[in-house]
Amino acid sequence: MAGTRWKATLREIAARLNRELRVSLTRVPNPEKWVFVVGCYNSGTTLLAEVLGAHPLISALPDEGQFLTDQFAADHELGLGRMWVKREDLYRLNEADDGPDVHRLKKEWGMRLDTGKPILLEKSPPNAARTRWLQQNFENAHFIAIIRNGYAVAEGIRRKGRPSHLERWPLEDCAYQWQRSNLVLEEDSRKLENFMWVRYEDFAEDTADTLRSIYDFLGIQTEAGMDIGREWAIHERSEPIANMNAQSIGRLSPEDMAVIDRVAGDALAHFGYANPSD
Repeated sequence: MAGTRWKATLREIAARLNRELRVSLTRVPNPEKWVFVVGCYNSGTTLLAEVLGAHPLISALPDEGQFLTDQFAADHELGLGRMWVKREDLYRLNEADDGPDVHRLKKEWGMRLDTGKPILLEKSPPNAARTRWLQQNFENAHFIAIIRNGYAVAEGIRRKGRPSHLERWPLEDCAYQWQRSNLVLEEDSRKLENFMWVRYEDFAEDTADTLRSIYDFLGIQTEAGMDIGREWAIHERSEPIANMNAQSIGRLSPEDMAVIDRVAGDALAHFGYANPSD
């Protein structure tokens, strides 16, 4: 009938029913380890998760876990693409928070994982704010936090972020997102049993040695046959692993650098990132 949406509505209902059926038929995963790759946006989380997911003992989700569940508020759905810090109250969780339905969350992720493998891996940048909650609710949780030069990260967030109400995020906000992500991770890591830092620069420039350290942290053997020099599919592009800091920082003006220093200078110094123009 004119003015109605019967076909579209029925398709939506069918999709929801199919999803609920799949959830109901999925067992709650019970791996030996849950691994969470965390870090600020544009810090290499996707690349690191992609490479780790190539190990035969690891099954990685095909997309960010926040997009594959209805239990977490996905940043882009709130108009906060690459900027969870604007609503930290929605993202920060610790052991005392009831929060999401854990069983449903695990099932929703389990539908997309090879649960026959001993290690299941998820990555979502907003999880930097809820590592303590994840440790409380995911057995034998291991956290790999990747940190990257804050100048390059702030530039990347400004270039790639898609706020719903602005053309792009102000650089001040981008620098603060980098600072806050890493300071929250550092603070919460004191309460985590299995946590390691990885520097993006080390991973990009000495991938094999960095992976050996990660595999040792996870208690698995180095995958001797892995071709780490091949191209990896990251955000609709396929490229070999490379340090992209110079390209990102090269897009910043001296005025941009001053803005980042003003907002995040203390954190940059704390994490060992000097102003490239100094």
